[in-house]
Amino acid sequence: MINENLKKNWEYVQKNRNALLFIYRNKYVLVYNEKVVGSFDTFANAANEGITNYGVNSGFLVEWLTAKEPLNIVVSAKL
Repeated sequence: MINENLKKNWEYVQKNRNALLFIYRNKYVLVYNEKVVGSFDTFANAANEGITNYGVNSGFLVEWLTAKEPLNIVVSAKL
């Protein structure tokens, strides 16, 4: 389930990248249930917000929105 939610959130960002870049350029966005639920200046702040609000097994996504697509590393945590 976590991988499916993560995949849906990633696909949402890819599909809407240009519109999201217009609003959130150079920000880390927190995406949950295929919606941007926050934007942050650092990855740590975005990830902490996601963990606090949705838990580590929810499949939320933190994406850095830049004009050049960054190298993303996907981490899955199992407790």
